[in-house]
Amino acid sequence: MKMTSSAIALIVSLLLASPAVLSQEDEETFLSDYSGLKAAADNPSDEIYVAPDALTRIGQFKAIMVDQPELFIHPESKYTGMKPDDMKAIADALRAAMTMELESGYQIVDAPGPNVLYVRVAVGDLMLKKHKRSIFSYTPVGIVVHGAAGLTKEITEKIDLKGMKIEGEVLDSRSLGQFAAFTMSRGSLGGKAEGEATSWNELTGLFGVVGKRLRCRLDNSGKPESEWAPCGTIVYSPPAK
Repeated sequence: MKMTSSAIALIVSLLLASPAVLSQEDEETFLSDYSGLKAAADNPSDEIYVAPDALTRIGQFKAIMVDQPELFIHPESKYTGMKPDDMKAIADALRAAMTMELESGYQIVDAPGPNVLYVRVAVGDLMLKKHKRSIFSYTPVGIVVHGAAGLTKEITEKIDLKGMKIEGEVLDSRSLGQFAAFTMSRGSLGGKAEGEATSWNELTGLFGVVGKRLRCRLDNSGKPESEWAPCGTIVYSPPAK
């Protein structure tokens, strides 16, 4: 069937349409429930929620499923185009950072079970900049994205992370009941004073902070609040030159 130009334009517009911006006010967005989120005592830029029964139940869970992170482009971003491989590189970096921090205390699995937690995370409010086209930005057919160094410079030059927001939740993998939820702003994660990552190392360093805070908050959820560690004080510090 031959498609008209108007039909093609409609399909393209639907594919490029930005998802709703992640926000606490809009419950049609990423988290299954925003109502319990409150400013964290150890970092007011973070919001956290821990279910009342987490203290008695969390110790039963010995394994974790870490889902592929979702990416949300801010609806006010003047440029909304991004290569799928670039988006996958960002998602893979965040997932790897979380998995690396969690695997020392939990078994990482790929299927739900009776004692398995399910972790969902999203990177929101990404603002994209139109990158100057170059033949060197060409993506070869069949390239392996994970660890592909040739992609990273273009990715970090194209994304403005000043308003980046991380949202996540920890669920029972079978009932999908929410054990905990959290949000983190770019400004609370550390790094450059102006809040913009300029290298792949810094971007992955910020994601490492997300993984460390997630592990810390998860450990806290199994303790009385009076014994919680100050997870919000974990920040990224660029290595000394």
